[in-house]
Amino acid sequence: MKGRGLNSIPIRFAVMTALTAALCVAAQIYLWVGIGHEEAASPLVAIIVVCAIAIPTTITWAAASKLTSQIRALRTSTEAIVAGDFDSPVSVDCACEVGGLADSFRKMVGRLNSNILRMNILAYSDALTGLPNRVVATHMLHHLTEPGNNGQGAILFIDLDGFKQVNDTHGHEAGDELLKQVSLRIIERGLGRSPEQLDACTTPYGELCERAPQDIVFVRFAGDEFVALLPDVTGLDALEAVATAILTSLNEPFIIGGNAVNISASIGIARTPIDSNNPAELLNFADIAMYSVKESGRNGFKFFDHSMRDLVVERNRIESDLRQALAGDELTLHYQPKLCAVTQELAGVEALARWHHPTRGMVSPGTFIPIAEKAGLMPVMGASILRTAIRQCRAWLDDGIRRKVAVNISPAQFEDPNLVPEILAMLREHQVEPDLLELEITESMLMSDFGATRDRVMQLQKAGITISIDDFGTGFSNLAQLAKLPFNAIKIDQSLIADIGKNGKSENIVKAIVDMTHALGHNTIAEGIETPEQLNFLQRIGCDQVQGFLLGRPMPAAELTGWEEARSQSPVTQMQQHIANALS
Repeated sequence: MKGRGLNSIPIRFAVMTALTAALCVAAQIYLWVGIGHEEAASPLVAIIVVCAIAIPTTITWAAASKLTSQIRALRTSTEAIVAGDFDSPVSVDCACEVGGLADSFRKMVGRLNSNILRMNILAYSDALTGLPNRVVATHMLHHLTEPGNNGQGAILFIDLDGFKQVNDTHGHEAGDELLKQVSLRIIERGLGRSPEQLDACTTPYGELCERAPQDIVFVRFAGDEFVALLPDVTGLDALEAVATAILTSLNEPFIIGGNAVNISASIGIARTPIDSNNPAELLNFADIAMYSVKESGRNGFKFFDHSMRDLVVERNRIESDLRQALAGDELTLHYQPKLCAVTQELAGVEALARWHHPTRGMVSPGTFIPIAEKAGLMPVMGASILRTAIRQCRAWLDDGIRRKVAVNISPAQFEDPNLVPEILAMLREHQVEPDLLELEITESMLMSDFGATRDRVMQLQKAGITISIDDFGTGFSNLAQLAKLPFNAIKIDQSLIADIGKNGKSENIVKAIVDMTHALGHNTIAEGIETPEQLNFLQRIGCDQVQGFLLGRPMPAAELTGWEEARSQSPVTQMQQHIANALS
């Protein structure tokens, strides 16, 4: 064992010293006893004395030199590690304590290398799928496009369609499993590779390699977004074939927790150097093309072109103007009437955001709301809409009118833990009773985190605020969970209402929703009513409230009172009210 017995440095030096001393004693005995000091020749005495001094000195110097050489070797290895060369060998091989130190040093270097590898894996790979992450994509794009490489290739920006719905319906664990299966299927069937064949772009220690990609790089970019970097591929036909193969690979359902889950993707494609040789621009252009696919109906692919860039510039301008409008509280509200289905009396109104731009005129909510969602402005916009609606409610109270106002809550707004105290603070500030406020929350929002949702809804209801489940019939509600939620009304989505008179199955679904809601002890609201046939059907099946262009369009608050007065004098309305009174 190293450092024990004769391998111990102190024992070696002790033995060396003992041998030297013995040599000196032997020389003295030889001089004084063997030949007699009187007869000893002075040259011989001098030689013996010199040897007695030189031999132990030489032995000590040799031993010390060997020891220090091993220490210098260990120091050299240490300095190599300090300089970043973690693979530098430790060449010390000695049975002494220094050899033991070298062995410990090798273990330390091995552990250090393992930790470095682990840190690099965490820094440059996705923990869920094991794929490289967005840092790798950006790094390799820089190498592909840097001057002197003459690199060419393409970026495919892949975004899954409807992934949030899968999370909301089946839970986040199912969503994670779906991402793993999707990534593997895209690699194998879409890109025609195995995971091992892809260019991981890292060294054996997990560090990013300093070169252009040599094969396909496939990364999980963020959430349900993936990016494929195809070096040396710019031909339209070749890229179309790859994009089509990726889309086709997703056609077959995925089995997640025993359930068949269908998913599709939208793919945007940008090419270098054709579209740009700037890495950030290339990613942005591919992202723009992908969103163009989303707007065109999803489940497809598009190549970036510069008309898309113009669209992005326009959107950026709208976003900038919208930020200013929100900062200046320039958004206004229009109010759409909600009527009692039987009596046709005004039961309340829904507040809908409107934006009158100083130079663009009226900007459609279908234009500015998606921009606000992507820019993260929905919490600010939602708070502004709530404040304006409550302020208007206070104005009606001052005029002697108790009018209930419904306000839509966005997912980003609903997830804010400060939502409940902020709403209650607004109501207190304007001295508006909570029962005059109705919050409309989509069923997908309610099902995304059931425990937190239930607690938040209970707080709102306990305060006296009415809760309606909006867009009902468009998602995949868990009816068992729905029965546990403390809500007041279900709002049937207009997509189902539009099929009344056209599709018997849709009519049966609407009737089933009404019956189920009443069985749970809640009210029903139908939106999007545009024909008398739709209204008559909803009245027959017992729907509680109705809303739509047939009954009243969204209008400014100043017009609502006049609309209500004119409507009350209408012969049709008077007849409907007379029939309702007779039935009651």
